[in-house]
Amino acid sequence: MDERVDILVTLSTFGADSHEPFRLLQESGFTFRTNPYGRRLEPHEVVELGRSCRGVVAGVEQYSAQTLSQLPNLCCISRAGVGIDSIDVAEANRRGIAVLNTPDEPTNAVAELTLAMMLALLRQLPKVDSLMHRRKWERVTGHLLAGKTVGIIGLGRTGRRVAELVQAFGAIVIGVDPYPDRDWAGVRRIDLVDLPTLLAHADIVSIHASVSNEFPLRFGAAEFGRLKRGAWLINMARADFVDDRALQEAVESGRLSGAALDVFAEEPYGGPLCDSDRVILSPHQATLTVETRVAMEVRAVTNLLEHLRTVQASSPAGKL
Repeated sequence: MDERVDILVTLSTFGADSHEPFRLLQESGFTFRTNPYGRRLEPHEVVELGRSCRGVVAGVEQYSAQTLSQLPNLCCISRAGVGIDSIDVAEANRRGIAVLNTPDEPTNAVAELTLAMMLALLRQLPKVDSLMHRRKWERVTGHLLAGKTVGIIGLGRTGRRVAELVQAFGAIVIGVDPYPDRDWAGVRRIDLVDLPTLLAHADIVSIHASVSNEFPLRFGAAEFGRLKRGAWLINMARADFVDDRALQEAVESGRLSGAALDVFAEEPYGGPLCDSDRVILSPHQATLTVETRVAMEVRAVTNLLEHLRTVQASSPAGKL
């Protein structure tokens, strides 16, 4: 494509729930192009569509060093979402490409789905639902969230919101974070502990950590062996944090009562956990609410336009 555009929007469902993101682009004075394929773009398609662009409103498509080298005019990648794992940030920094994201907008959506996962596990809703759909009237005993100890790994935006929600149900919260907000924890009456203590005492372990080379996190056989017997595990953060085969063994052995996952090393996921009726699986859709998607798109566009205007204002003759 030889038509020059200022902005490439890669999101396959951009503007599906609200015209506001489109309105912001249309009134910005910048030219833009959207994803014509209705799916996640491959790297060569990003290059084909955005070779001349100065900014990208990005999804989770890959931006390797090779891809970035083929986008010579690019000065900003504005991600509609939190994670930037798909972007070679070091290479972007070397090339002077700003990498922006939308960390606040997904918080409630992820926290609410986490709460839903907890309640579904405790009351065995997948099993009950399956029985009823097979016209089997079997009452299944569950558990209350009230009084349970919820161990939260990662007390960032989402982890803190989950803590507030489960406390409203009467749960006790303990937490692990490499850089904890001790003032907030004190106000919320949350005990900050180390990971071994959390694993030994939590009835429910909920992972909301960020990727960190300084503080790596990995749940394998050893970690599952340290968990309180009969606990539940929820991972809404990163797939690499949990070994799915070790998790399967922990569930089958009874070490864990159950688990719930929204992230997977390979997506679409078709691994061993699909065969377990005590594991709830959702297809990486924690942020997939109408309200959240609209808010993230609006913020991603706003972030990009602000950056481009700043660059434009500092350029000779006000040109990009």
